[in-house]
Amino acid sequence: MHRNRPARPRAASSTARGQIASKTARAGARFIAVLALATIVFLPVYVAVVSAFTVNGSIARGSIFPPLSTFTLNNFTEAIASTPLLSQYSVSVAVVTLQTLGNLLTGALAAYALVFPRWRGRGVAFALVLLTLAIPGESVVIPNYELVSNLGLRNTVLGIVLPYIAAAYPIFLLRQAFAAVAPEIWEAARLDGAGDLRALFAIVMPVCRPQVTTAVIWSALAAWNGFFWPLLITDTANSRTIQVGIASLAAADAGNPALIFAGSVLVVIPTALLVIFAQRFLVHGLARGVLS
Repeated sequence: MHRNRPARPRAASSTARGQIASKTARAGARFIAVLALATIVFLPVYVAVVSAFTVNGSIARGSIFPPLSTFTLNNFTEAIASTPLLSQYSVSVAVVTLQTLGNLLTGALAAYALVFPRWRGRGVAFALVLLTLAIPGESVVIPNYELVSNLGLRNTVLGIVLPYIAAAYPIFLLRQAFAAVAPEIWEAARLDGAGDLRALFAIVMPVCRPQVTTAVIWSALAAWNGFFWPLLITDTANSRTIQVGIASLAAADAGNPALIFAGSVLVVIPTALLVIFAQRFLVHGLARGVLS
């Protein structure tokens, strides 16, 4: 006697095909969504870059794919000739170097003091540091302006850097990183005769390299993108940063968008390269700083 068996394999295979089709549809939908978002994000970048290399900003005037015959490098030479961009570039590099080193040094010292030495009031001190994050920068512009002016540092790199030589965010980030270091490592270093500075720079900071790199990148980007304070504390074109110079270029050559785009590209290149080459440390350091 033959018994009728249910067609389970066929049902199972149809279910598997349905699941595969569903996964394929979801993957396709995600791909389309990511592609749409990437287009929205990178379209302005494409417009700016291509316009910088075209005659009189052809792409900005309605041609999304300008002919190759319109491509030129004259926009960059004219932008450099119309404003002292090269001297402003050097000022920005000096500001970024000094401000980044200052943020890293003050942040590391403050974070070390908030983690390893045992003293009363560490929590209150850390809370005060975090409280400064809620203070708008505009509220301290007038005291900073009076201080820098009284010191005779107007139109100088040091005058641009001095109010921002210390920042709360690097302190917070490094404090969270140092708190994740095993106290036994610091105690062993102290027992071996290492001082606080040696323990900080030779032992603690190398262990927290991703967070240190993140603090450096954040400080460098903040210094490079600074606009309001450098504009306020400087009067001459040669003493201003590249951000202020590009704003002056945009105001003087509003009828020539190609020059403005060319100057903007020159400003964006250093920050784009910094983020691209340090992206791995930036993401890892931010994740470690939040989870610590």
